[in-house]
Amino acid sequence: MTDDDYKALADFFEDYTKGFIVRAVNAHAIGLKKNHTARVVENIVFLGECLGLSRSSMRLAKATALLHDIGRFSQYEIYGTYSDLASKNHGAMGVGVIREHRLLAFCPKVEKKQIIRAIALHNIYQLPPGIDTDILFLTRLLRDADKLDILWVMTQKYLGTDTEENGYITLNLTDDGLVSKELVARILKKQLIDTRQVTSLNDLKLLQISWVFDLNFKAAVKRVDDLGFIPLIISTMPDSKLLASLVDFIKAHMVR
Repeated sequence: MTDDDYKALADFFEDYTKGFIVRAVNAHAIGLKKNHTARVVENIVFLGECLGLSRSSMRLAKATALLHDIGRFSQYEIYGTYSDLASKNHGAMGVGVIREHRLLAFCPKVEKKQIIRAIALHNIYQLPPGIDTDILFLTRLLRDADKLDILWVMTQKYLGTDTEENGYITLNLTDDGLVSKELVARILKKQLIDTRQVTSLNDLKLLQISWVFDLNFKAAVKRVDDLGFIPLIISTMPDSKLLASLVDFIKAHMVR
């Protein structure tokens, strides 16, 4: 992939998303995902620089980040939700958009396979064993870059900094004021929480806290620690004995 190839992808992305914004009943919801994509590209560049990626590897990573959520736009337009459980898998939808528009026709076969597989895998609960080394690296890089921005967006939402009416990013989950003992227990065992286990807003917060056990690169862990996402999210939850030791537990994990 050349610099011109990447620019062509970026130009397509701009034109493609503009159409959804023009047609949208809720343009803010579409703009949110467009802005998210831009920040994920920035995050993947940050991680790539920390890892010393070559120029060609960086272009590949940027292209993967640029296209990783391209399925989100048709998902929201068709289904009115960003919940994969209530609609369709947005990673798979994104692969469909890439193939429909032949976006990677210029790519060598190996690069095309890496990008498509990373996008297909970026949003799954846990990565399966047996993934090719190069695909695994790119997928892990994308998953970390994606989580960094989601944690930033959601922290702003939970703290009330983002005042837009945007229940779509919290999947319209209700705040019942309760904290699940079962989900906290999973975190204390350093286990991830599955979206299918989430039934309330605090469950969603616990799911996102559990992501610290699924970060792959030290630079991503340090960024989460430096920006204080986890204690900030916990600060917006009920004052509970269950949560009392969670901040220190997560902190100890991140600094190890």
